[in-house]
Amino acid sequence: MDQIDVLSGLTPESELYHIRRERPEYVEGTEACRETVLSPNHGFDLSHVLRAALAARMARFIGRADLAHSYTRSLNEQSNSQALSAVASGAELPVDTDDFLLAIVRHVDLVTKTPRDSTRDDIERLKAAGLSNPQIIALSELIAFVNFEARVIVALEMLEQVA
Repeated sequence: MDQIDVLSGLTPESELYHIRRERPEYVEGTEACRETVLSPNHGFDLSHVLRAALAARMARFIGRADLAHSYTRSLNEQSNSQALSAVASGAELPVDTDDFLLAIVRHVDLVTKTPRDSTRDDIERLKAAGLSNPQIIALSELIAFVNFEARVIVALEMLEQVA
């Protein structure tokens, strides 16, 4: 069982669980993607704990407290940073937060809450805060994955209810 099974309520006895396994490349691919965006071999100076905190924050804003809890647990196992705990909780960041982190959190919030409002200027703000192109791409991959994962969980929950 993977995180998507657990959070969508699928069990090995479930018909939908077995249907998912008919396409193992999707199950395995999603899990590989999670590893790649959350714990990559080369993180481009976006730490694993920062990624977990951002993932928890996005999950909260999407309305998936269970997914946020999973990411927060991962964060807490690796770090006790108050700043990252604030990021994960969805709270406003302290006034002394550095521009690099502020820009990242602002961008994550924007793309998660109102993606249609995102423009090229938002990418330029990330660059102005010191993010490199590889960091911006890695951040975009993380945002895309967490939003994808949350939507897959919702879809599977709905299918499991009608199955």
